[in-house]
Amino acid sequence: MAANEHKNLTDINRHNPKGFEIATNNTVLSKNIGTSATGTDGNLVWQKKALMGVTNYKMQGYLTGALNYFYGSDIADIRSPFLMDADYGNTVVASGTISTVSLFGVGQSAIIPETATVSSISGWITSNTATNITIAICKATPTENDATPLVPIVIDEITVTGLSSNSKLVRIDETTITTSALAKGDILFAMIKENPAVLSLIYMNLTIQTTTF
Repeated sequence: MAANEHKNLTDINRHNPKGFEIATNNTVLSKNIGTSATGTDGNLVWQKKALMGVTNYKMQGYLTGALNYFYGSDIADIRSPFLMDADYGNTVVASGTISTVSLFGVGQSAIIPETATVSSISGWITSNTATNITIAICKATPTENDATPLVPIVIDEITVTGLSSNSKLVRIDETTITTSALAKGDILFAMIKENPAVLSLIYMNLTIQTTTF
């Protein structure tokens, strides 16, 4: 029987993957988003090749650090989209809210055009002190014709230690994402805080990569 194991079969004796016969041309086999905490319960699906790929969203800005999270200034500010001087009013993302008008005005933001998954966060950050800096990449899901303030969801939080010089870069390279799923219409943005708060001059330049399927 061991000789009949699938791994020992020649190519001509192997069957096509599930759904192959009824799948349309120019498609690839993938696994969609499930609902489990482990992220392993998705189903096999055949998707058009045009839907497969990656999208990169750039988040770049600077701020004077504080204990509270800060996010990008309003687009009406002449220093937008790079200045991040809007005070979130909390040190914990889940403990605060952001108004719809403030969210829509964030210069450092992106609207997600289709269902996607955050696959990596890569870039650099600098600080002119040795304080701990935490970057929160967040999403918020507005509802049409609803002005209720929103509680952002943390996609990932990354904490690094500054190197006491804006000429010395700290690497950020995250591939294990806490909450990776994005829905069409989600607004993606970044927030930053420091601890202890020593009014550090902080510069951030990140790329958030998403995959679609």
